[in-house]
Amino acid sequence: MTLALNPPNSQDVCTVLHGVVSFLGSRDFAINFLANLGGAMAGVLLAFWIERFRTRRDAQILYGRVLRTSRSELAYLKPMFDYGRDALRTGKTSGNLDLFRAPASRALLISPLVHDHAPYSLIMALTILCHYFDGCENLFREERQLKLPDGAARALLDKTLADELDKASNIITIALEQIDSQLNLLGLQKTPDAATQEVSRRLDEILRTSQPVPIKGEGIGT
Repeated sequence: MTLALNPPNSQDVCTVLHGVVSFLGSRDFAINFLANLGGAMAGVLLAFWIERFRTRRDAQILYGRVLRTSRSELAYLKPMFDYGRDALRTGKTSGNLDLFRAPASRALLISPLVHDHAPYSLIMALTILCHYFDGCENLFREERQLKLPDGAARALLDKTLADELDKASNIITIALEQIDSQLNLLGLQKTPDAATQEVSRRLDEILRTSQPVPIKGEGIGT
């Protein structure tokens, strides 16, 4: 069985084309087209803005967390430096070299995130702090290898070491001020509660009243 397909009538084709052209050139089509195009572009721009805002927010949160690690470390080190300074000024032994390592604070200087968000004042304070820690560590290491001729030489050296620890403590204060300023801008600043202050007081009291462990070669008959 053969089906015969009638070829399209040229008049019908012209009618259809005329209708399409008329619709495309109509005011309703232009309004609908612009509305759909504007809605699509607005949706793309909104999605882009939301993603950018989320990325920026996540970066700021991570930046704040990194700053907190350094702040906790420096807040712990400062009273230890103060204790070591006071101990040296009263003729006791110096602190240990582990205090100068400060890994969390050193990590800030190699973090691209910190360099992207931190002000130059914070970077400068941390850079000077870490370099000063290196100098103090070398000085204390050399001090342990020295054989001083008399008590006067020891007293002079202890005064020098105490002054270095005092300077380091002051630099820590400046670095903490810079970190706290950034945390405050991020809304992440925490005020120590009563429990934290009490623990800090007790630890400080223990540090100031405890007897330091003698360094090998000092006061133990070796």
